[in-house]
Amino acid sequence: MLSVNEMKLYSIIFILLALLLLSCSGQALRTFSGETVSIDVPVEDDVFAAGSIVNINAPVDSVVAAGGTLNINAPVKGDVFAAGGQVYINSDVGGKLVVAGGNIYLGGKIGTNLVAAGGQVNILPGKTIGRDALIAGGSVFNAGQVNGTLTVSSRQFNDTGSAGKVNFYKVEDNREEREKSEEMISIFGLLTILGYFILGLILVRYLPGIFMAVDREIRSSPVLKTAVGFVLMIATFIAMLLVAITVVGIPIALMGALLFASALMLTGTFVSYSLGKWIGEHLKLKYGNLVLFVIGFVILNIMFLLPFVGGLVSLISMSLGFAAILYAGRRLSEVGETKPA
Repeated sequence: MLSVNEMKLYSIIFILLALLLLSCSGQALRTFSGETVSIDVPVEDDVFAAGSIVNINAPVDSVVAAGGTLNINAPVKGDVFAAGGQVYINSDVGGKLVVAGGNIYLGGKIGTNLVAAGGQVNILPGKTIGRDALIAGGSVFNAGQVNGTLTVSSRQFNDTGSAGKVNFYKVEDNREEREKSEEMISIFGLLTILGYFILGLILVRYLPGIFMAVDREIRSSPVLKTAVGFVLMIATFIAMLLVAITVVGIPIALMGALLFASALMLTGTFVSYSLGKWIGEHLKLKYGNLVLFVIGFVILNIMFLLPFVGGLVSLISMSLGFAAILYAGRRLSEVGETKPA
């Protein structure tokens, strides 16, 4: 079983490689989202898809996809970055495959490298990985051919296929109940990070004005706003408890709690955008808002993983983002009030 930090690290690797894809292709990206997403006609472009079920039924240039069940049933010219509960790669991938999920079934050929993390990873018979494969999971089954080095970290490894070189690191199977709990937490943490990543990309693309407004507040007196945000979070929590004491105030408290939780969940997204913009300006990176958001998101989440200081970074990010959201909301409301005059 993978620990929480290991699963978070694999998600960071996934997002870093997604950044490489975005930086190479700029913002030439076709987006699809919904309960069920089916791509049934060829797309000569990079595809970004998110949904409960995602089906790639026609050839595309490359894929970044996340959902409950992912089915890639047609050839992909370039790279595939996928995360989901069930991931089925039923056709060939011309470039690299980076995948994280509960169960992963590799039923197509991979042109270059494979990076996979999941509860169960299966390389089906007759399938070829052109270069190296790095796999971490509860159970790994290889019946295919890896032309380079196959590196596996798992509790159970069944290798009936072939590889240029095999490195197997066995994960000890003790304290089964604790490991099951850790696995559930790890998967939840992974899906949470990927969910925030996808949500951030969608919001940055379609609501850039809000991000710019919050970014201005974050850059204006960040130390002061971090302190103010910390105090406001505590004050808001206490105020909701006081309101909830009365029966009449319970609906108000519930609505306030929902808004409060929503704001807290979005703090990291806004701070990631501002961090990416700040890095881009200082390093003179000529990327669009999507790529800069990904840069900030990756760096911020790596900082969250640092020992001793990760918790402090998380608290600072939450406090700063919360205050910036409130300040931006107040300024936008003031502008709305003055417009009629």
